[in-house]
Amino acid sequence: MSYCINPWCLNRSNPDEYEVCQSCGSSLIINERYRIVKPLRELNQNHYTEIFEIDNLGTTKVLKVLTSDRRRLIELFKQEVTILQKLQELEVPLVDTCFKFSLPESNKDLYCLVMEKIPGQNLEQWLEQHGTLSEELAVDWLLQLNQILKQLHNKQILHRDIKPGNIMLRPDGKLILIDFGTARNVTQTYVGKLQEGNLTRVYTSGYTAPEQLEGQAVYQSDYFALGRTLVHLLTGIHPDNLPINPENEELIWRNQAPYISTSLGDLIDELMKPLPQQRLANPHLSIEQLQIEYQEQQKAIAECSGGKKLAFCERITRFSGSLAHTWLNLTKILGISIAIAFVVMGIRYIGILQPSELKAYDYLMQLRPIEQPDPRLLLITIDEADIQYQHQQQMNMRWSLSDGALLQLLEKLEPYEPRTIALDIYRDFGVDSDYPELANRISSDQRFFAPCKVPAPEDGDLDGIPPPPEVPKSRIGFSDLVADPQEVVRRHLLHLNPPITSSCAAKYALSLQVALHYLHTENIQSTVTSEGQLKIGDVVFRRLKPHISGYQNIDTSGYQVLLNYRSLRSARDIAQQIPLRKILEDGIAPDLIESVKDRIVIIGVIASSVSDYWSTPNENQASYVYQKTPGLMVQAHAISQIIGAVLDDRPLIWWWDTWLEALWLWIWSLLGCIIAWYFTRPWHLAIAIVVAYFLLFNISFAIFKISGWIPLVPPALALLTASVTISFIVKKNLIIRVTFNNSNYD
Repeated sequence: MSYCINPWCLNRSNPDEYEVCQSCGSSLIINERYRIVKPLRELNQNHYTEIFEIDNLGTTKVLKVLTSDRRRLIELFKQEVTILQKLQELEVPLVDTCFKFSLPESNKDLYCLVMEKIPGQNLEQWLEQHGTLSEELAVDWLLQLNQILKQLHNKQILHRDIKPGNIMLRPDGKLILIDFGTARNVTQTYVGKLQEGNLTRVYTSGYTAPEQLEGQAVYQSDYFALGRTLVHLLTGIHPDNLPINPENEELIWRNQAPYISTSLGDLIDELMKPLPQQRLANPHLSIEQLQIEYQEQQKAIAECSGGKKLAFCERITRFSGSLAHTWLNLTKILGISIAIAFVVMGIRYIGILQPSELKAYDYLMQLRPIEQPDPRLLLITIDEADIQYQHQQQMNMRWSLSDGALLQLLEKLEPYEPRTIALDIYRDFGVDSDYPELANRISSDQRFFAPCKVPAPEDGDLDGIPPPPEVPKSRIGFSDLVADPQEVVRRHLLHLNPPITSSCAAKYALSLQVALHYLHTENIQSTVTSEGQLKIGDVVFRRLKPHISGYQNIDTSGYQVLLNYRSLRSARDIAQQIPLRKILEDGIAPDLIESVKDRIVIIGVIASSVSDYWSTPNENQASYVYQKTPGLMVQAHAISQIIGAVLDDRPLIWWWDTWLEALWLWIWSLLGCIIAWYFTRPWHLAIAIVVAYFLLFNISFAIFKISGWIPLVPPALALLTASVTISFIVKKNLIIRVTFNNSNYD
């Protein structure tokens, strides 16, 4: 039987011996060599192409005929010819020739394409004959089709119509992709039309990706159709007849193919995500990894034999294969987490994170439980009213504290036996000749200590401030403070070597001198350890280095320690305070006698007219604007820290060695990687990261409450960086997320 090529012929069947159609007169010998043997698809005028098996001088081939004269369809037909000619080395039908056939007594032309005849059947026919696909065959076909699509996409070609009917299975088991009628070159023109939404919409219900329905086909669209094709072959149910999950719009099909492994099922689900950005960016990589895993499983299964033993081996080897796959991913994650930790440590080391780490340090300071003021201290304060009072009493004022007022104060304190008296006011002048008793008292009283100031050229202070000439050097201490940016005092300077030309030759801080004198009466002495660390009693005051915890590249000249302020509502509340004028007018009230006896009395100025105000971590509770604290209170905190550490076992602030901080940072970097690898849904990932941050903060704060300053900002940065990095890599499919579902191994 010979068929007429004319789609409008009323009777297209003709006996083999005829050369002209008996109905319409069209030649039955096409181009003098091709005779149409039979249609390969039902002849239907709703199709714009017809496909025939033809005889080419004894060789069987396929003829595809375009029956429409629409310009766009003619362009697509010519495009298919061009694409097939570009792909002759791939698993696609070979092109023999293409031509235009003119119908007799008609102005209509038919565009014809002659291709090789692929032996075998398409997968739609195979499904009808054999039933659903086994997992082993599914993996094999998936790998074959992946290679074909990978090669197509490398040549910047989209097929746009992957479905069982367009995949041929040859007798040797090889798959061939056919029907490139809707294929498209991904050229600049295509990209431009894609952005404009000006593309021809081609689709096959149940297989076509949602974005392709909108004329926005991308490479992932072909893999979406491949996933739907596998679902059809594995379940035997057309995708249109399977339910859709209303929450995520994903196909519900796994219950129809319970025998397949989790790894294969997960991979197919990843291919069919509703949105292209949710799908694997490099699906061919994950399919190739699946091949490695599956080969390992099959190798292990092949070593087992017999009934129940084989079933057990299948369960064990599939599980171990998933474990091996997971371990491979974990090794990648380990490498990435180490790299991120290394980068964050480097950024930290050069000081970029120091401002934020110090802010975090201050915030943790403010969250600590409230302590009691130090009962060993008494502050005699001088404010503006006290200065005015001295003027009214016509005292000889040369500074905020006149000689007469100081003498009266010392006389009124004497009966109540304070253990130590510290003057936190500079006196770079001698006692007035009218007060010889004052000069004698401050010179001979072993309890009296006074300050001086070491020059600070970096601050423009070239001279410093000398001590009172009447006070011996053994009872002089420098009152210099070490401040960070914004004048925040977090460090305590205990010792330094002043310049030879300095008018202040004190090597020890006033706070240290006062504290040591107080402790000496308790028979507690200070020593220097073999490592050069200051030790008072049994307590070692750990010296700061340029790189410790949140501090990086700081100047640690002299002997500096971290200042562990008492946790109070305000740094000003360090101890009981009595205004100077109250003592000068009324003396020591009976209820204050115990506040003086055997205590450390510190005399200092808190008047707002002086410049001795500093910021402290405790004073940043309500905002990022630091509240100022008088230097008198800062000195009191410094003295309280030394005495409290020695007598009360109040801990000094400690920190980890660098290697331990690096390990801590890497742990959180690794956790961020694992979280992002395990949680793929954005809101699940966000919740997991928030929980991890909550855990990190609470661990850091719990340790800070026992005075341990461990990194908080760097691990938080590493956690976020790692999760974002792994999320991106998982999205790009360089690392595959694996989950276990035991029901698949039963």
